[in-house]
Amino acid sequence: MLKAQRDSIISGLSDADRQDLRRVVAAIKEARGGSPDVATNGGRITARELVDDWQGELPAEVRAALDAILLRDETGPQVGAGAPDFCLKRLGSEDRVRLSDYRGRRPVALAFGSYT
Repeated sequence: MLKAQRDSIISGLSDADRQDLRRVVAAIKEARGGSPDVATNGGRITARELVDDWQGELPAEVRAALDAILLRDETGPQVGAGAPDFCLKRLGSEDRVRLSDYRGRRPVALAFGSYT
């Protein structure tokens, strides 16, 4: 889902639905903060599992907004996962370099920004 689609869903919420969404997001953050009652099998309950438990209690619009937020969070990099390999052109040269060329050799820092 694109950011614009998610933003459209959230901006279409009524004031009451927006308050419900804030309440549920706050409850998820609190529960995911390490409270002992969210531990299962030595791990933590995922935000998706918490939302699934509340699905019947929430209006359809709030469920759609939560699904959009969770989809965004689930599509990003996961903790402990390796960085995806990519290839870039070296600045001022036609040479190319791959991130995987440095695996196990030395740390790599990526700096994003504008130098203009």
